[in-house]
Amino acid sequence: MGNNPFAILLGDTLIASRNEKPVTRQLMEVFETTGSPVVALEEVDPASVSRYGVIDGEEAGEGLYRVRNFVEKPDVGQAPSNLAIASRYIFTPEIFAYLEKVTPGKNNEIQLTDAMQMMVREHAMYGLRFDGVRYDIGSKIDFIKTNVIYALKREDFGEEFRVWLKELIKKL
Repeated sequence: MGNNPFAILLGDTLIASRNEKPVTRQLMEVFETTGSPVVALEEVDPASVSRYGVIDGEEAGEGLYRVRNFVEKPDVGQAPSNLAIASRYIFTPEIFAYLEKVTPGKNNEIQLTDAMQMMVREHAMYGLRFDGVRYDIGSKIDFIKTNVIYALKREDFGEEFRVWLKELIKKL
């Protein structure tokens, strides 16, 4: 890996771009412009911020934020924003030095967000409110819902699946 930047795509999330540019490509373009690590951001319902890591930051362009801090799963009243980290990252190798310093946090796990909190104190970091839709597949019900959404979009069998699903619902 050396000194090269790299992407992390967490497996409990699928992201569909609204345009022709994949979300990772959108993040890479921010990195190429800033030379700094960047995370994907999604606006979430303020009532659900406690399910996510969120940022405290200032807008630095359209959909672009200079991050001041990362907060992992804040209480609703304590959240600095409703901009949630959306499971896609571009990092520089410096993140590894911070990961080595992290002690287990919530759920007795090493949290990437904790390393990011340390890193942002010494390095510029950005967040991009990406152009796309995030599907959380971390629970059984969300996994099933996402599969149905993707099946309905398929050109080769989406319409057949839609018809079958409607018939199934009528029978229930």
